[in-house]
Amino acid sequence: MTTPRLRSLAGTLAFALASFALAPTARADDAAASDMAAARELGVAGVRLAEAGNCAEAIDKLARSEKMYHAPSILERLGECQVQTGKIVEGTENLNRVVRENLPPTAPPAYLAAQERARQALAEAKPKIAKLKIAVAAPAGADFAVTIDGTPVPNANLNVDRPVDPGPHTVEVTGNGFKKASAKVSLGPGAVDSVAITLERDPNAKKEAPPGDDRNGGLPAREERGGSKVPAIVAFSVGGAGIVTGVIFGVLAAGKRSDLDGACPNKVCPTSQESALDSAKTFGWVSTIGFGVGIVGAAVGTVLLFTGGNAEASVRGVRVQPTLGLGSAGFAGSF
Repeated sequence: MTTPRLRSLAGTLAFALASFALAPTARADDAAASDMAAARELGVAGVRLAEAGNCAEAIDKLARSEKMYHAPSILERLGECQVQTGKIVEGTENLNRVVRENLPPTAPPAYLAAQERARQALAEAKPKIAKLKIAVAAPAGADFAVTIDGTPVPNANLNVDRPVDPGPHTVEVTGNGFKKASAKVSLGPGAVDSVAITLERDPNAKKEAPPGDDRNGGLPAREERGGSKVPAIVAFSVGGAGIVTGVIFGVLAAGKRSDLDGACPNKVCPTSQESALDSAKTFGWVSTIGFGVGIVGAAVGTVLLFTGGNAEASVRGVRVQPTLGLGSAGFAGSF
């Protein structure tokens, strides 16, 4: 013998199938056959779960079915399940969509029945919606964001009664340069409450440069940027190259000097040694300049290393002047 429970379930499943089978031909043409089939299976499975009292699992299947193919009967059952699981605000919105849908005169009976059922469910659920007013006290022009249970709340929705589901809620406010603030509140069905949150300045927050302040060329302040070792490395590299150049040409100059010592008695060179003398002078100059560059590079690199890449003031005072004499080379400088 068929029990009333089984008769009810059978009727409900037939109702869900009719939602797709009796849908207008135009809608059937618009949707792919595979999507229709998948939506039908999900819808029937969702209705079966809802009738068995398992709305928690039914919601996912009903929502996916509705997303693939809109059917007022499926959307209505989705709204009912959402209300039963405590998602009253979302559920009543879906029920409202079904009630407000302008069905054509040729609409399937399943759609008309779903609309009537949605009216009844909506009338029972609306009084359960709670309301929460959120007020934030902050300095004029402060930039802050508000969330309730992790969901962003537009600033336009502050200081007004916001529909929320009954139960516990956490309101959080965050802002640039302010300490994070929060408040917890619990509302019963149909309750009306409010929370007030004051933003406090965070003394440990980094201060941002005022708009239009381009003294650092659009870069953060030096103490915030932190020093870079790259300039120091470059300076040491240049200095090293200078030292190597100085050594090489110093050796060449010494060699020329040794040759000239034998050819120039009493350091007086004959005309035949002018070319060798010129080469010795040239090698000496290059060696001196190389050593000078090496010393300056090492000095600048050291300054950059200890000043975090800012040696503008320190480098201004570095001066090096090469000195050269016959058979001798050197430099004079000030730091």
